[in-house]
Amino acid sequence: MSVPAVVWLAVGLATALILVALVVGLVRQVRLLAESLAQFQKEVRPLLEEMRADAERAQEHAERLRQTELSQARRSRR
Repeated sequence: MSVPAVVWLAVGLATALILVALVVGLVRQVRLLAESLAQFQKEVRPLLEEMRADAERAQEHAERLRQTELSQARRSRR
């Protein structure tokens, strides 16, 4: 084998090893991110459900107040 071929082979193998290392690191980071996201959703979901329930109660309360105001306005017109 000629010297340039050996150099190109060495550079190619080194590059392949570096790419494999980067892919392994990337896969680890993606797995960690997925686990963190799952944990975040598990912790946040109860809070979001509570906020949604509070928003529904507030909306129902506002609707009752509006109905009360409308009925009082109708009575005052009479």
